[in-house]
Amino acid sequence: MDDHHLQSTLTHTCPLTESQYYLVIKTAMHMKTALYRTLHQSGLGVTPEQWSVLSCLWHADGQYHSELATKTGRDKFTISRIVSLLEKKGLVFSRPDPKDKRRSNVFLSQNGQSLHKPVTEIVEKFSSDLFAGLSNNDLAELRRLLEHIVANIHKRTP
Repeated sequence: MDDHHLQSTLTHTCPLTESQYYLVIKTAMHMKTALYRTLHQSGLGVTPEQWSVLSCLWHADGQYHSELATKTGRDKFTISRIVSLLEKKGLVFSRPDPKDKRRSNVFLSQNGQSLHKPVTEIVEKFSSDLFAGLSNNDLAELRRLLEHIVANIHKRTP
């Protein structure tokens, strides 16, 4: 058996490559890497993780860390790290919540607000390119299936 045939056989018989789980993870990793490159090439200094937090704040400024964690699907430690980096970049700032001093609200700075349009345009163009060739029905079905998978994950998680 030559090397090419052996490699082909291994690829087709490997349980990992037949796994739907692996395909979803591999797709997500490639998407994140491609978005990271796209945002990096823009020179705006925002990563996909930072974009997800900024996007939440562009929609509703002054959110708690826990709200940002829930909306972005990240844990509180990761959100704290992302917010800290965004603060160092001068894109957000935190203020104690006037009703509960144990919590702080995260707000967009003027610089953070000014990134809304250019970053959103980049991400929308990226998404459009990524999903090119898929109909609105395809995209609706993809969303339905992914949301179903997320719901199944929540059922399994204590």
